[in-house]
Amino acid sequence: MHQRYLYSLILELTSTRAASIPATNGHQAQALFLDLVRQVDPALSARLHDEPGYRPYTVSPLRGARTRDGLLFLQAGQPYHIRITLLDDGQLWQCLSARCLATPSLTLFLDTAEFQLQRVLSTPESDATGWAGHADWQTLASIPARRAITLYFASPCAFSLGDRRYALFPEPRLVWDSLLRTWNLYAPEVLHIEKTALRDFVTNQVAISDYALHTTTLHFPRYIRKGFLGTCSYCIQTSAASANHVATLAAFARYSGIGYKTPMGMGQVRQEDPTASEYHDAPKVREAQV
Repeated sequence: MHQRYLYSLILELTSTRAASIPATNGHQAQALFLDLVRQVDPALSARLHDEPGYRPYTVSPLRGARTRDGLLFLQAGQPYHIRITLLDDGQLWQCLSARCLATPSLTLFLDTAEFQLQRVLSTPESDATGWAGHADWQTLASIPARRAITLYFASPCAFSLGDRRYALFPEPRLVWDSLLRTWNLYAPEVLHIEKTALRDFVTNQVAISDYALHTTTLHFPRYIRKGFLGTCSYCIQTSAASANHVATLAAFARYSGIGYKTPMGMGQVRQEDPTASEYHDAPKVREAQV
């Protein structure tokens, strides 16, 4: 099977001038990302914007700024960052690489703020925050079962239930349903996971063992959304076959996000302490050569 990769990238930005911008800026970070793609591949950018259900990426809000009264306060010359994840087997990575290499001192805009792109961090060794990295689908699919999993929800997360109803607690079924939908949408078909069996397993064998969560409110231009932040730990009762899929999808969360509006800053998630309380020693996630 052809090796296919996922990417978690950090755009390291420097503000060119002092500015204040809305603290809820995930939608503007998404616009920044789509503009980067547009400059290399306008057709792909249009598809990412217009095609229903095709969002093989996530984008974080701008990080690193001081917050007060719903605003971020930026200082000239100070570093900030945006995280982008890519699930599309390299086409988006090639677009970003081409644009960044073609213009070493790239200027980017987010709301009224202007930034210079300093670096794109793509390996764990280059990123002190622990978010950057690569993985291939096959390695993720091979992660063995774990007795315990802790997920860190780094940006507000919510689950759409339809009819403008939203869940604000990471119940196991909601978490793994969200991960499974994204996995089966973008993973190679041979690695797809059967939905009914996994849902039954999660319902009966995965339970919350601890959590430290709080809610917050995002003020988008046309609406307000609540979400939860913090950590939630899950215990897995058995090492049956579906337990491997539970572990795979937990590791996948770093790239896919969880829940609603992950292309607009929500649902940024990663697994914490991935080597703790395992049934077996997990293989190291191999990095892509880029």
